[in-house]
Amino acid sequence: MWHRIKEKLSPAQKEVVCCSRGPILVSAGAGSGKTRTLTAKIAYLISELGYNPSRILAITFTNKAAEEMKSRLETMTGLPRQNFPWIRTFHSACFRILNHEAPRVGYQTPISVYSESQQKTLLKRILISLNVNTEKYLRQTQSIISLAKNSGYPERFLEQYPNIPKLMDAYLKYNEALKNLNAVDFDDILLLVRDLLKQDQSVREMYQNAFDYILVDEFQDSNRLQNEITELLMRDGNLMVVGDDYQSIYGFRGSDLAYFVSFPERFKKSVVFRLEENFRSTTPIVAAADELIAHNKIRLEKRCFSRRPGPPIVLAEFVNEREEAMWVASKCLEYHRRYGIPLHEIAVLYRTRFCSLSFEEAFREIKIPYRIVGAKGFFESKEIQDINAYLISALNPKDDMAFERVISVPPKGIGPATIKKIEALKKPGMSLQEATWTALQANVLSKKVTKALVNLKALLEDIAKLPPREAIECFLYRTSYLEYLRDYSKDEEDFFHRQGNIDQFIYMASESQTMSELLEKATLVREEQDDASGDGKTSAVQLMTFHGAKGLEFRVVFVIGVEEGLLPHWRSIMTRVGDWGENQEGVEEERRLLYVAMTRATEYLHLSWVLERQGKYAEPSRFIQEIPRQYVTIESLIRRKKERSSRW
Repeated sequence: MWHRIKEKLSPAQKEVVCCSRGPILVSAGAGSGKTRTLTAKIAYLISELGYNPSRILAITFTNKAAEEMKSRLETMTGLPRQNFPWIRTFHSACFRILNHEAPRVGYQTPISVYSESQQKTLLKRILISLNVNTEKYLRQTQSIISLAKNSGYPERFLEQYPNIPKLMDAYLKYNEALKNLNAVDFDDILLLVRDLLKQDQSVREMYQNAFDYILVDEFQDSNRLQNEITELLMRDGNLMVVGDDYQSIYGFRGSDLAYFVSFPERFKKSVVFRLEENFRSTTPIVAAADELIAHNKIRLEKRCFSRRPGPPIVLAEFVNEREEAMWVASKCLEYHRRYGIPLHEIAVLYRTRFCSLSFEEAFREIKIPYRIVGAKGFFESKEIQDINAYLISALNPKDDMAFERVISVPPKGIGPATIKKIEALKKPGMSLQEATWTALQANVLSKKVTKALVNLKALLEDIAKLPPREAIECFLYRTSYLEYLRDYSKDEEDFFHRQGNIDQFIYMASESQTMSELLEKATLVREEQDDASGDGKTSAVQLMTFHGAKGLEFRVVFVIGVEEGLLPHWRSIMTRVGDWGENQEGVEEERRLLYVAMTRATEYLHLSWVLERQGKYAEPSRFIQEIPRQYVTIESLIRRKKERSSRW
């Protein structure tokens, strides 16, 4: 068995697999066969060194990756997957430990894990009992508590937020309520296991003895809590961590690259291996990406290379996003028709979701099937549907579906009882909106609801008189919609994606003469969406964010919007105190994001930018200047200024 496995490994991979010392850090470049090396290491431990597979703990980043690893090991070793009970994610492994040790932490088996919606319901009750405004603070409190638990030291973390009312009280009552329900939330799983291992020596030694070897994949994306658990479980240096610091892009979720980079210092007897050959991408792509990432200061040095020849990277500059999108769409057709590349092997990657709109429009216009991966289409996003509901209700009082959304978003204190009163006043042929104004005149509603509806009526009447852009801005201001959206969003990253969609819609509205024209365009886009995006089985161009593309590969990749303010994103350039400046850590993570995007391409890579986006001046990203000229060709460049074009 080992002979067959060994034949498929490169010399560098064999060196990692056969190393018997430890701890081991494997710094594996993109496309270097990281997963193959990791699974081969487990197979080697079993077949050559006699390790029991049930005593090997292998941590993966996702459940999907865990299942794929088990499948590979079934093929490699001939053992059934049930022989690998500890190939799991951090949360899955820790939840198994937690259930087994439930009485030690004051729980009974089985422990319930509360979903996000269940957590929200429970926390809402607690905030109400504390007289905290749930409409304003619920989501924010939920998000901060999650971050606090992941920090490993929640009470200390919560002290950073003195402006959130009764935050500490809410945290303590929330934890107490969970325990009374014999339940935990997702974040408790790691925290409780870390505390148990740290505080109870007998439990710690039991699990140290239970695992003869520990392997951790995607180590660059681990956080403090996960690192502490790993170190508490390790015995005799039998640890191998694998990852690529060049692809660490989850700082906003709490991952900390410092644990990867400092590994050799923290473990003085550690052995560091570098997998530098990229077997996936061509030489120009790998060399250019390597030169780009060399500008980062926080990294472990490695020089990635490829033996595969290939065409240069294409750089392209356009006047605006429509020109950029139409060029990309025409190139997709060219690759498909002239070179026979299936559409699903072509990807358009962008930093933020709002960038998808111009490409959705271009692909529909040229009739290219496409699929938005990991997100809804632009007009299907909640924030755009909310705005559209107000615009539609202002113009068409008969549209009940739109008005139902208007009544409930943002929340106005109008519940089922109020709706029932309104419905009772409906006459044949009367819409919900007309019935609402009738109820208002009949003075049958509470003072609070009456005031809210009077304001809503005035808002809709004003919106109907305004041009499209001013109408949207009026809605945002008078409903405090952005405050509501910030509280609704899962985290700050999600909020800024949604805010970007709104900015894009405002720009789209500014190009429409009338409200009817804007709504007609939005309606046609939605109607065509299903046909353009196919049924999931049709080959289609893939549209996704850089984060969504991690771990994937495509023969053709278009990285669009490579502009200052988008890449690096303006939020990453902001310092933590909110002043405009160079936040070095943020800029370096943005550079790693571009590295990830570039190395998704196996054959053809394109980088493009525009001089005007959303009607505002834009300029090429600083990262473009960090890519050496010998690896690129320029297909389209607008020589608007002599000093600018001289760079190329």
